[in-house]
Amino acid sequence: MIHTVLNYIVSILSVVLAVVYMLRFSGNSKPYKIFSVYLVFIALIQITLWVYALQKLNNLFLFPYYFIGQFLFVSAFYFSLLRKKWMLPVTLVVLASLVFQYICYPETTKDFNAYGVSITQSVVAFYALLYYYRSLVGEARFLYINAGVLLYFTTSILFFSSSDWITSLNLPDTIENNLDSVNDILYFIFILLILVEWFKNYRTKKTHN
Repeated sequence: MIHTVLNYIVSILSVVLAVVYMLRFSGNSKPYKIFSVYLVFIALIQITLWVYALQKLNNLFLFPYYFIGQFLFVSAFYFSLLRKKWMLPVTLVVLASLVFQYICYPETTKDFNAYGVSITQSVVAFYALLYYYRSLVGEARFLYINAGVLLYFTTSILFFSSSDWITSLNLPDTIENNLDSVNDILYFIFILLILVEWFKNYRTKKTHN
């Protein structure tokens, strides 16, 4: 029940976030614009997932598009903030490893990919940690967003990387549902922090260089 309610709320908030961030798209900084486009992407994925769920159709085929798209957009967001040249080769290596995996194991394109999620979210969490340390020694923006990324991506690494092990334990459905609900709650907090970022820093029309 909690899982369903949270999914419904997150789907609505994802659309709301995409709309409010796009309202301030013009005149804002490159990182803001990249993150806004990322939110539009997430909103479209959430809507599609919800439609498939309502029709009781398998939506796992969307999963690779979700986590790879998320990795590319959020990596571009942190690249625009950190401006480290080594980030591009890292991104290409991660993508190459995913392509290699999908070529060798094509069945993973239609199933949950624990490796893909773990590696992409680990890299993003590392970028967020670097940006956090940088914010301690100088002016920084997007602190609420960065806090949300650190919280959700770091904890979800543990959740997704251990998913196969949890499944192998044959735990009761109630326990697995509770674990799903914990992940949903963390994602909900992530969404709220993104909303707080907009409300505190971008609600009124002003430019950010």
